[in-house]
Amino acid sequence: MKKKFNQKEFDQVLDDFFKTYQDRGMKKWQGFFLSDHTATINKDKAQRAVVYQKKKPMTPEAISELLLKAYANKRQVAVQLNELDEEGKRQPDLVGFVEGYEKDLILIAKTKVSLSNINHVELN
Repeated sequence: MKKKFNQKEFDQVLDDFFKTYQDRGMKKWQGFFLSDHTATINKDKAQRAVVYQKKKPMTPEAISELLLKAYANKRQVAVQLNELDEEGKRQPDLVGFVEGYEKDLILIAKTKVSLSNINHVELN
């Protein structure tokens, strides 16, 4: 049978408990942090290990023709840019719909891309 406490006794039991209780602090969370941290590091390593090969360069005329075809037919494109990241690696293809254009700038997947910065285009 459970013992029932009045408010004063309950407060005293709580006070006694917290006078002797020692919180382990971050120690109790280290196992969770370590596994989450390790998973994040492994995911980052896997992403960095991917190497995107340079595709066959296309002429500006061929690029313009494919982009115009994709725009007119509402087709998705995969665009490889000429630019490299800070480590000198190619970025993944920019994939999306051609949403519009203005002179030398093409809007693909809400990203403005210069026609001269495009290396290769594929219709998806």
